[in-house]
Amino acid sequence: MSLITDNEIKSIVKKHMSFAIFLVVVPIVFIQLIAYFSGDAQLDNLLFYIAPISSVGACGYFIQRVLIDINASRAVNT
Repeated sequence: MSLITDNEIKSIVKKHMSFAIFLVVVPIVFIQLIAYFSGDAQLDNLLFYIAPISSVGACGYFIQRVLIDINASRAVNT
């Protein structure tokens, strides 16, 4: 069993962090744009439901992809 270096872990995390942040921000911006152009202030209340769901989804994506890449990196190093 080989150990993964800190630099490998940092590069894996950095690779997937930006898309995970993108997954959080896009639904929020989308709802904000709809609320802005429709003029309906009640759509802002939808953010209380969208923000946690998109955050949990992005965290799940991030953890899954990081673990897959770490496992693949371990397989290559052995």
